Amino acid sequence: MKTPWEKFALPGDRPAYARGESAEFRKALREIFGPLIDRVERWPAGPREWLMAEVPSEGSLGAFFRDLEGRLAPTGSLWVVFPKKPFLEELSFPYSWTDVQRAGLACGLVDNKVAAFSARLTSIRFVIPIASRKSRPASGR
Repeated sequence: MKTPWEKFALPGDRPAYARGESAEFRKALREIFGPLIDRVERWPAGPREWLMAEVPSEGSLGAFFRDLEGRLAPTGSLWVVFPKKPFLEELSFPYSWTDVQRAGLACGLVDNKVAAFSARLTSIRFVIPIASRKSRPASGR
């Protein structure tokens, strides 16, 4: 039987970090990952193999993705978490799934997996395209 976190492909023995403010995000994070990832208030410096971020309901999606894209290691994974369509209004989230996907793509990332995060939250994994990885510097923000 698979564990709840297997679908999120953690980076083995390398650190994994998550950042999000809502109580629902934090609760699901604890239930799915337990001590396997570090919840942070600020992203650690340097390129990272695995990041998970709750998409904020305010501000620019483009700025959100540009910041996170710059923090990824060339082969890193970025999971973004946000409300599922039936809960957008209830959770006061102004963006659709398509808005979130397009913002990630516009920053040069590609999406390659979708996974339920909780009953009301979904997630999309973004990565740096293979063709862009060799030209990418090894240092992040």
